[in-house]
Amino acid sequence: MHPVCKEKEADLEYNGYLLWGLIAVELFMSFSFLGYIHIEPISITFVYIPVLVAGCVLGPRESSIVGAVFGLASMWKASAFYVGVGDAVFSPVMSGHPLESILLSVGTRTIFGLIVGLLYRTARRSSHPLIGIVIVTSMGRTMHTVLVYGCMGMFFPEAGFDILDTFNDIMRWDFIPFLFVANVTVLCCYLFRKSHYMTDLLHRLHMGDEISSIVPRYRKPLAVMTVLVLFASVSAALYFTNRIRTVLTEYGLEPEERAAYDIMHLQIQFLLGMMALALIAIIVIIMYQKNFNYLYYEARMDGLTGLFGRELFFQTGNDLLRTLPADRQGRYACFFMLDIDDFKMINDVYGHPAGDGVLKEVAGYMKKIFGGKGVFGRLGGDEFAGLVSQPVTKEEIEGLLNELKEGIGRIQVGDKKTTCSIGVIPAEKEYSMESLYKNADRLLYEAKKKGKDRFVFGYRFEEREGKA
Repeated sequence: MHPVCKEKEADLEYNGYLLWGLIAVELFMSFSFLGYIHIEPISITFVYIPVLVAGCVLGPRESSIVGAVFGLASMWKASAFYVGVGDAVFSPVMSGHPLESILLSVGTRTIFGLIVGLLYRTARRSSHPLIGIVIVTSMGRTMHTVLVYGCMGMFFPEAGFDILDTFNDIMRWDFIPFLFVANVTVLCCYLFRKSHYMTDLLHRLHMGDEISSIVPRYRKPLAVMTVLVLFASVSAALYFTNRIRTVLTEYGLEPEERAAYDIMHLQIQFLLGMMALALIAIIVIIMYQKNFNYLYYEARMDGLTGLFGRELFFQTGNDLLRTLPADRQGRYACFFMLDIDDFKMINDVYGHPAGDGVLKEVAGYMKKIFGGKGVFGRLGGDEFAGLVSQPVTKEEIEGLLNELKEGIGRIQVGDKKTTCSIGVIPAEKEYSMESLYKNADRLLYEAKKKGKDRFVFGYRFEEREGKA
């Protein structure tokens, strides 16, 4: 597949990995020193860098979501008694003005994410995207400050901040170091996202997802690992928070109500930080496992068509047969064999490269029409096979096979239209792939004897029809 096509295909489905990863990073930074570095008498914050990264490598919608997460985290952190008056206005509980605090905490960060996302989109489409990205990133902190201080001046003038305090922020000693860190981070993420490595990785994840959706035995280990990582992280956090209470009790330190609330508040922050770290680990594990699954299968696929090779097709098919659902109202799995009519003549007259082209196009139509409905392979020469594990009616499989025949009929070799013969038989748990193959192969040759360019159903289809 062409790299550009692979990138577009992966973009449609796999931005979710990056989005959830950035949400997890945003939460982890919000509740750790990675986001806030305290150097008395000020704090240096990098916590809105994930919002910038989301806007640059994903888009406005994603950066708005990460911005909202940033706002929710800051709102929770402000909901404690130990925070200063300037921070308390971010909490609907502490400020006494819930709606205004939510607009300040979540609203401004969401709008910030939307604005930078739209600006990054414009920059990426410009003739000099890297320069545009540097400009937007350099403006990011100031845009965020304008929005927050402007909202504070509007809703909470008693806090002593307004939009003019933006100039004080620009004059802070950490402003230039922040711009350097932010630009390096965003540019590295952008270049990495555009790299061939990342494009290929997302394509492999896409293919790994298709494999995982077809072969159930690969979904269970992944789910178990995910649950274990999350359970371990939450257990560690809960143990730590419980020990704090035990230590205080052991030394006879019974905090007053406000102090007890603040301790509980910090414990929840620690728990959220650990869960965010667990989410990052889970995403990495999922991506690694799906990538590994695809590489394992890729080594055993047919190199010409990208379908399963003979050994892999039979092995995976037998796994699927054991998990087939019981028949429901005339729906059942089915197995089919496909052979290209007069393929030897195509090779002899037009050459093997033309024959290889036909094989690739046939495989392409099989993937397009049956993708996600089962497993499909090239067994050798011009012989293809498929196990449709998704239960279908006879009318539905007829429709799919007619669509496949029509697609193959559009493949032209010289002035000859390509046709195929197909044998189809129901698939049941008690049959092995080998026995289905033999029966379908017999039906395939029956189709050839009847004049080719057709499909023939096994007699058991008729029996099923009568019972339904």
